[in-house]
Amino acid sequence: MADYLTDEEQAERLKRWWDQNGTSLLVAVVLAVAAVLGWRYYQSYTADRDNAASAVFVAYEEARAIGEPVSDLLATIDTEYAGSTYHVFSLLYRAADQVQEENWEDALAYLQRAAELADVRAVEDTARYRAAKVLYELERFDQALEQLAMISSAGFEAPAAELSGDIHVAQGDLAAAADAYSAGVEAAQRAQGRTPGAALLELKLSSLADRK
Repeated sequence: MADYLTDEEQAERLKRWWDQNGTSLLVAVVLAVAAVLGWRYYQSYTADRDNAASAVFVAYEEARAIGEPVSDLLATIDTEYAGSTYHVFSLLYRAADQVQEENWEDALAYLQRAAELADVRAVEDTARYRAAKVLYELERFDQALEQLAMISSAGFEAPAAELSGDIHVAQGDLAAAADAYSAGVEAAQRAQGRTPGAALLELKLSSLADRK
């Protein structure tokens, strides 16, 4: 029917439609443009931030490797790139340095923070496994087992089971230790066939018989 309307009638109909829908259409267009521009800005910002964080982290690794002071670099990572992957990795490094000095509590604090911040499960589980080892050194066995129980990434089954067995031995629970070592042997054999790791677990398992 619109084909039979005069130009004036079509213009009037268009005007009425615009009065009814023009504002919402403009808002939709503006929001769409803003979303596109915002996403591009976010991508650019994220890339720039990642590049800057990477440069600082590399500088930290190099300074750490040759024994130069790293406090300023770590302060930058902690403040400007807090929560980033590089921040998490720096916490793992700091924990390792504290372990070397046998500063177990400081190492544990770094590892717990790394586990909290990690957004990749394998990295989180690495922090939890190392935290469990520190807790083992501190003879906080139940807490160590709690950390191990939260680990689920592939590749951790055998080492986590071995550490669980060691903890149970320290607690005097040889039956639980045997179960843990047996699980570790099975996990190691599934992963790589018969390996030195599996052989060590079998040795630990067989040694329990002499303690009964």
